[in-house]
Amino acid sequence: MATPIHQRLREDVLASVFAPDEPLTEAKLTERYGASRTPVREALQRLEQDGLVERRGKAVVVRTHSAEEIIDIYESRIVLEQAAAAKAAVRASALDKQSLNALLLKMHDLDINDGRMLAETNRAFHRQLWHATHSPSLISLLERLDQQVRRYSLTTLTYPGRWPAVLAHYTELLAAIEKSNPELAGQVAARHMSEALAIRLKMYAEDPRTL
Repeated sequence: MATPIHQRLREDVLASVFAPDEPLTEAKLTERYGASRTPVREALQRLEQDGLVERRGKAVVVRTHSAEEIIDIYESRIVLEQAAAAKAAVRASALDKQSLNALLLKMHDLDINDGRMLAETNRAFHRQLWHATHSPSLISLLERLDQQVRRYSLTTLTYPGRWPAVLAHYTELLAAIEKSNPELAGQVAARHMSEALAIRLKMYAEDPRTL
């Protein structure tokens, strides 16, 4: 179970409160959060397991962004999202399908320039899809990967032409789930995430600092 210190430190890392490569010393964190060294040390260990920080010698630092990291994270997520969509096509309940369709309807009404809201609603859609698998192990793996993607300050969803493509993908995906077609659902999910990776790499090439 997450501790209050772990939750606060995790949210600060995801919100880019700490710069990439910035050392996270126990002394600095105990002062910042008003906590003793033991819970801070445990929180750092958990963040390391989640891939949000890394050890370099004796120091713990916020992980840097790189093209290699982007490819690694997204390639893993492509495989898992494909598996989740395929499993959801077999296991999704009527309530799961209703919730997914409601989220898609909401997404059609969003301001395409509101990157924060696009990202939040898109994340809610993905999480609802994961839970439609009714597979705790798969959900856990996807949530850990999602934490790493959340470290990127800009969303791919505001990239020119991306949001209409996302809505088309999700419409196709829900149709496959409604027809209980795991192969098609998996293919749509994999294509969706592959295109997200391509856009993320374009953004990185244009300006690595925006990530």
